[in-house]
Amino acid sequence: MSEQQSQEQSEAVRLGTFRGLIAQLPVTLRPSLNQQLGQWDMLFPFEQNRLAEFLGSVESFQPAALDSLTQPLRALERKMGVAQWGFSTDRDTVENASMLARSAYYAEWRRAVQQIFMVVDNAARNSAPAQATPTRLVLLILPEALPTGPQTAWQEISPRGHEIRIAGDSRRLLELMMQGQSGQPGIATLMARSESADSSDLWLIDAEAKLDSLLSPATPAVASHLSYVALAPFRDELLAGLNTIPRNIEGADQIIAALRQKDWKRWWPPELADQPKLRNFLLELFLTGNGALIFSNAFVEWGASEALRRARPRILVVRFGMRSKPKPFTSIAIFENQQRISSLPDVNDPEGSAIDAAILARYVWLAASRYPEQEQTICVCISEFQNSAYVIPLTAASPAWSPESTVTPEEIYTWIAAQLAN
Repeated sequence: MSEQQSQEQSEAVRLGTFRGLIAQLPVTLRPSLNQQLGQWDMLFPFEQNRLAEFLGSVESFQPAALDSLTQPLRALERKMGVAQWGFSTDRDTVENASMLARSAYYAEWRRAVQQIFMVVDNAARNSAPAQATPTRLVLLILPEALPTGPQTAWQEISPRGHEIRIAGDSRRLLELMMQGQSGQPGIATLMARSESADSSDLWLIDAEAKLDSLLSPATPAVASHLSYVALAPFRDELLAGLNTIPRNIEGADQIIAALRQKDWKRWWPPELADQPKLRNFLLELFLTGNGALIFSNAFVEWGASEALRRARPRILVVRFGMRSKPKPFTSIAIFENQQRISSLPDVNDPEGSAIDAAILARYVWLAASRYPEQEQTICVCISEFQNSAYVIPLTAASPAWSPESTVTPEEIYTWIAAQLAN
């Protein structure tokens, strides 16, 4: 038996053990866990490790202790009548969510589920060896075309941060981050030199195609790079499929399942040809809604939030952009393709885009703040229109510059590079 075959056999045994552990849990806990296990090869390393740690912790409980922990949820499932629902245990479905939400015990059910996950996660955390955590970066770009005001650009991002003025052209910082300068590498090269060169450690999410244009052909291919513009053919085809969903829950689950199984090869941009995990990430991202299919800045924010949740990247670069004004007599609420349904020309909406981007930039940081890694994360938000930046240092660190300081793009880049080297 070859080494690869031995590894595959070992992995199959491991996943079989995981399935057995899931089968021991209450019925309503199983869909999400089984769905992740069914997509094991499509999970990012962080997701695989988290699922393995959770189920390993479940396995560590003595049978009596596990029964005691899960008994309140099992009793609640009996009161809810879950056994009579036809509840899917293979994956999360719209129908599952609907049945749970309609139950008079829904709030109590949520609390019971949270309690189980908290206890199991705490047990896993207490048994895990301590590890050094590297400094992380969230870089948010509000491009020059968006007329962000001095108040709206930084309003309530974080009380720990402060504004600095940029001496020179603020657009230079993004170039430095992507390409580096003499003696200092760009972020892709920096990540390629690190111990982990997995592409899920560096994410570039762009409303337009600016980030791609700044990457040189010699840049190491270690980034998960998503561009709203480049995804246009796939977005249009998926949107057409979603708009065939009848207005009932059963039909929605059937069509969503069919869309997951469809061969999308002809609609993917070439750069995603060899990126099955990213393709799966995008499909799931768009199927969850939140406007990502029809608004570029919603795509950027929701994509960044999901990348943080699912991959915990060490570096996340997010660039917002210009969107068109919504056209009259179209139905954004049900995700109609405005370019196809209306003959009116597209018209840019700089003011609306600026408001969207400022609000959604804050949402990205709030998403990052949900996780323990936030304490080791710096955030730099650039308003190219204002030629200023908002800098959030590490939780326990002093500000790099005093408020209202004037700093060059080169100085900001050098500071970021030094932080990431720690």
